[in-house]
Amino acid sequence: MRTSTRLGSLLCCAFLPLSLFACAADSQEDQGNPDESPEMEASELTSRTIRLNPGQTSTFTLRQTTAGDVALSVDCHPPANPDDPGPVFKLSAPTLGTTAADPARAGFWARTGAVPAGSHTMTFANLAGPATCTIRAAAVPTAATCRASLSFRSPNTDHTHVRVGVTSNQAGWEAFPTSGNHWGAWSKWTTVYPKAIKPGFLLHTLEHGGLVFSYKCASNTSAECKDAETKLTAIASQIGPRVIVTPDPTQPEMFAIRGWRYGFSSSCLDNTSALQFSQAHYRQGREDTDANPPIPFDPTTTNVPCEDLMAAPDSCSR
Repeated sequence: MRTSTRLGSLLCCAFLPLSLFACAADSQEDQGNPDESPEMEASELTSRTIRLNPGQTSTFTLRQTTAGDVALSVDCHPPANPDDPGPVFKLSAPTLGTTAADPARAGFWARTGAVPAGSHTMTFANLAGPATCTIRAAAVPTAATCRASLSFRSPNTDHTHVRVGVTSNQAGWEAFPTSGNHWGAWSKWTTVYPKAIKPGFLLHTLEHGGLVFSYKCASNTSAECKDAETKLTAIASQIGPRVIVTPDPTQPEMFAIRGWRYGFSSSCLDNTSALQFSQAHYRQGREDTDANPPIPFDPTTTNVPCEDLMAAPDSCSR
């Protein structure tokens, strides 16, 4: 049975390492006209509501008096239904490390990191229907163990089984996929893989409500990669059985966590924010299937047996 705790407030708390920023700011919500003053002082523990009109471009200005680390989020309150793309926008804010060339986001984007002093323009290109979004900003506490991360919701709702060996271009995967068409078999739960599992199996694992914890390495043979594996395994062990840990040399940063349609990545690892993200997106896939594949196979290869893999005989590689 799927859980139903994907609420807007939970999403904010899940993504950001500063709970005051994510939750207490709700009590300071600006109740005035959301279109009157589209700017905000980053040092204020507050939030601003803006409207994104269909097919139009909107701008918002973030002011930073002095350079510092800021937790920033854009929450357009995406629907709980994993098959509903919800609001979709492109965000360009070059001084905040994102441009229009980055993938579209489905109603949620959050960044924690350095923000230079000055004014920072955020330009939203709305790709879907009307949306009312909350922008929040707050200083990162000095005690934070990691001061940089990115999290998002993907607009990709594809979930068709495709043949093992189908590539990224053929399947329509994003560069850092969290959902999409996938191969018919999935990875064994509660497993730490020493080599990278194939993306087609990884995505099927997410569809079943699992989480994938990954680090930017080809294997766990170096000391740095083994240390990353150990750190992620410690977090995964606190979540539940539907977890896997794997290297992934293609991901954008050293550490990453994925649930169906939601991604988190960072060059370092803050245990608090990583754990909050994991708890919010565990067992939130399209299918709540907790069984391991009935026929053992190695998801780091494409050598899948051609017997009936439960509902996925299309997993055969030949």
